[in-house]
Amino acid sequence: MPCRDRRAEEPASMPRARAQRHDHPPPIPPWRTAMSAPDLLIVGGGAAGLSAAIIARELGLSVELLDERPAFGGNYFAGAGNPSAGRLGEGYAQGADLLRKANGPRMHNGAFAWRIEPDGKTYFIDPASKVGRISPRRLLIATGAQERPVPIPGALLPGVMYAGAAQLMLKTFGSIPAGRAVLVGSGPLLLLLAKQLLGQGAALAAMIETTPRAGLLTTARSLPSALKVPALLSEGLSFRSALRKSSMAWHRQASGIFISGRDKAESVTFTDRHGRRHTIMADLILLHDGVIPNDHVARQLKCKETWNPRQHCFNTTVDQWGETSRKGIFAAGDCTGIWGVEAARRSGEIAALEIARQLGFINADERDRRAAEPLRQRARQVAFRPFVETHFPPTLSRAEFAHDDTVICRCETVTAGEIRLAIRQGASGPDQLKSFTRCGMGPCQGRSCAMAVAEILASETGQSIGEIGRHDIRAPLKPLPLGQIATVRDAVEEIVA
Repeated sequence: MPCRDRRAEEPASMPRARAQRHDHPPPIPPWRTAMSAPDLLIVGGGAAGLSAAIIARELGLSVELLDERPAFGGNYFAGAGNPSAGRLGEGYAQGADLLRKANGPRMHNGAFAWRIEPDGKTYFIDPASKVGRISPRRLLIATGAQERPVPIPGALLPGVMYAGAAQLMLKTFGSIPAGRAVLVGSGPLLLLLAKQLLGQGAALAAMIETTPRAGLLTTARSLPSALKVPALLSEGLSFRSALRKSSMAWHRQASGIFISGRDKAESVTFTDRHGRRHTIMADLILLHDGVIPNDHVARQLKCKETWNPRQHCFNTTVDQWGETSRKGIFAAGDCTGIWGVEAARRSGEIAALEIARQLGFINADERDRRAAEPLRQRARQVAFRPFVETHFPPTLSRAEFAHDDTVICRCETVTAGEIRLAIRQGASGPDQLKSFTRCGMGPCQGRSCAMAVAEILASETGQSIGEIGRHDIRAPLKPLPLGQIATVRDAVEEIVA
């Protein structure tokens, strides 16, 4: 008679009490990284990202946040947690309060997102150089702004840096320039930095301001909207008052800027508003010509964007609540357009409320009630921008006027002349120019040259910058060793596929 084998028919088991004591999750294979699945992932730890995190957690959402810098705060609130930050202005004390409220679990600083899928799945590198994966129900991009690249002769010499970088060093480490420092360019940030450095005892040799004279008619048109935010007007007047009281030379409406030096920057030459040429000796030259959205993440996801002629940059297209053209992908703050820190904070709050509604944490009535004040405050801040855009249009950075020997792509050392030659040889768009010249293939992935390429193409072909657009962005968003990507097998398989 055949023998019945119970081992083949019934799985082995143990008493329930013992089973609970030994109930462990299956081990993760060594090649696979654990993946979390929060309700909301925020990429960017500045004003918009931190504000969104606060609201989302208040409403019960599970939140994770990635920021590539060692500390949160973004550009504006960098160093806000330092005891000395209050000396730079009242706004930094507000930043410290924002950082305190936003502090919580699953806040990853020193971690950057190098690949993001259309469904929001995100791969990032943590401070220990390990790959992590997050698959959120909703994604909020809050990557802020970056300085507008300034392609002028001599800009690549040692001893030349952007004003925003100098301000970050001041906020974070209390560093001030040694020797003769000269500020060159235009924009509110340049005036603010000059006031801050003077207040910290820096010896500034000169301010060479390239801001053109605004016409009376233009001023009259933009002033009524600016008066809705009198605090910002007052702040701007305080910048200029501080500069007038200082011993620093202040040259306005300058043009024809170039920097000279052998092994490092030694002087800056310019034409003043009366047509006279000047040369000022300098140990450090700080450049600035406004800021533009840091929109690489949105571009990698191929979110729709529009050309903003007043801000002279592309804006990621979002609806009233911050949702992009990709369902479930949101963007808030200056990465969607340059509206200022207060507008960024409000945009983060508004986006968090709509995300909570979509995920069922609140209903539409509750969202509308709570969003009424942030929407009103954001509208006031946005209304102020035409005044700023009228008075500080970008001039120093306009690459269509660059000399042929001016370097446009810093990573690959491609000049304006080489780009113009490639256009004459048949390169009719940014991606073709990348193939012809390698412009945009370097480590920065076009952060320093994409706008300049579009401006030169528009000038040479007669098309508008909006029609030309910019070259495609592919992962990784920033350079990283191939061995790190290889630690996540499914990421490698997706890339190869």
